[in-house]
Amino acid sequence: MGIMASNISWDEFNHQLKEAFNIKMKYVDDLYFNVIKRFDVGGEFVKLNDMESLDCLQHMREMNGELCVITDYCYKKKCGPFIVDASEINNFVKDFYAEYGEVFCSTDIIIISFAEKLIWVLFHEGICWLSEGKLTFKKLK
Repeated sequence: MGIMASNISWDEFNHQLKEAFNIKMKYVDDLYFNVIKRFDVGGEFVKLNDMESLDCLQHMREMNGELCVITDYCYKKKCGPFIVDASEINNFVKDFYAEYGEVFCSTDIIIISFAEKLIWVLFHEGICWLSEGKLTFKKLK
């Protein structure tokens, strides 16, 4: 059974990111704002399999609705982020290697709910975090 996912363009992703979170992303580090949960998964040299990686992210908060999923594959193949329904995320990850010939988690994993304004990140240095809401800037007086 094939994976139930589609892709959006990087331009569309950047537009949605700006609208939902008031940010631009050049590096994964740019998503480290308004962090509501964070934990270490064992350091930079811990290797998690694909389902363990997803478990770390889901541990922070339940995933609902349409999700934007970014893996190394999205960059390498220039296909843009995947769009996956939360009800299918486990199957998407479980079948990723069979469908795309690459592991789901090779370095960084980003999962975004634009509707709920949530960003789950599994960072290659062995850190997971969950960001919530728009980035706001305070004016200096």
